[in-house]
Amino acid sequence: MSTTHPSYAPSIRLTGLTTALAATALTTGALVMAPAAHADTTYTQQRIINRMDGSRLAMLNDSTADGAEVISLRAPGWHFKTSRWTQIITGSTRVIKNEASGKCIQPATATPKEGDRLIVRTCDGSAAQNWERPFDNVGDTSTSWGLFQLASDPTLAIGLDTYQGSGSWNNLYLIRSQTSADRLWRSVKDTTTP
Repeated sequence: MSTTHPSYAPSIRLTGLTTALAATALTTGALVMAPAAHADTTYTQQRIINRMDGSRLAMLNDSTADGAEVISLRAPGWHFKTSRWTQIITGSTRVIKNEASGKCIQPATATPKEGDRLIVRTCDGSAAQNWERPFDNVGDTSTSWGLFQLASDPTLAIGLDTYQGSGSWNNLYLIRSQTSADRLWRSVKDTTTP
């Protein structure tokens, strides 16, 4: 014999107000439970120094134009306004933005390859402007020296071409990624006037 029990669930009459309150509660709950957005980390007033010769990133002829070539200054007496940078880190990638021009470093060609020069273009969030930053290790300890690898092709890194340019600066180009001194860089905060 089967016994049925009456339903004891309360009856709720939906009105415009109860529907609005239910929607607000659902929306509020969704907002509370959503993960927080990842905030960017920004490092300003950076001199980016090369390990091999102590040269620092700047722009050829101190140019701030779109497409200006990125170089590294060897001569300590040369004080370019373009020798200071901001690094904006999002997750595991970063953009390297020149403070004088407001433009970001990227390879000169649309399809990056070994030997490409480095230039600056208007920052646009493209893959060509995203860099990874693995650090050099001594044993199990990370040093402050690291590579700037192209995020879309981490086999390529920024390196010095010391065979070109005058005695005061180096050309830069993409080269196979390895932890040799010509491809290792360190960022140093510098608040002096460029």
